[in-house]
Amino acid sequence: MPECSVYYQPESISDAVKYLASADKRLKPLAGGTDIVPAMRKGEMNVDGLVDLSKIPGLREINIDDNELKLGSLCTFAQIEKSLLIQTQVPLLAQAAGAVGSPQIRSLGTIGGNIANASPAADTVTAFVALDAKARLESTRGTRSVPVSELLCGVGKTNISRDEIIAEIRFQIPSENSQSGFIKLGRRKALAIARMNLAIIITEHDGLIDFARVSLGAVGPNPSRNTSLEEFLIGQKPSESLIDSFARFAGEEVSRMLGSRASAAYKCEAVKGIVRDLSSRLFLGNEQVVI
Repeated sequence: MPECSVYYQPESISDAVKYLASADKRLKPLAGGTDIVPAMRKGEMNVDGLVDLSKIPGLREINIDDNELKLGSLCTFAQIEKSLLIQTQVPLLAQAAGAVGSPQIRSLGTIGGNIANASPAADTVTAFVALDAKARLESTRGTRSVPVSELLCGVGKTNISRDEIIAEIRFQIPSENSQSGFIKLGRRKALAIARMNLAIIITEHDGLIDFARVSLGAVGPNPSRNTSLEEFLIGQKPSESLIDSFARFAGEEVSRMLGSRASAAYKCEAVKGIVRDLSSRLFLGNEQVVI
């Protein structure tokens, strides 16, 4: 743990937010520490102290309430990846969690920290955006619920106030007849921060896609849904020809989003590959390994 002038380890959310609200120094909530601790050691983060959330009960729980899945913000990637409930009910989230970093990172890193870090390439955030997930934030001023997509406002930037903590992430479980998946393209399989990632949820009725959610990561400041790609799929029959046309259209969308950026040419081609791979898995049952 890096040296800091103030360190609290509260045992309740109410105490944690009191420390954050009353401090006259700049404090940061500490979850898994996989981002904040290295940044502090390198002198890249200007904070006076930490509020360690690890002793607060309930923040590592996974629960179902009716058809809503509730995840404590300190659930680790490994916990999400290995949960049989999530593997069966929300496979894209299990796949996204399993794609994060190394086994060591997955055992420590948390979903709340992944959101708060606001990386353009955050794997589980891309999945949460596709799921229309909401975050429950706590402060001394009360509780508010905000869509994960609306918390993000740029690279490393969020709408989370300095006296708030993410307590829970919740979303509706996709319908039983839905299919979902996640895929990632990185420099190296084992440790890569994503150069690009993709999450898709679809349902079919009478052989045609009647519902679609598509989110992309690492093609903008933050992961986001792409409604043009979603609309492209609606009313279509899953087939090899749809996969080809969907991949081409995805390349055009990424080109539009990135404009003249240096990475545009590479990512326009790369997105075609991951769209083909994930679409083949979902549309035709061709299993692909997350890359």
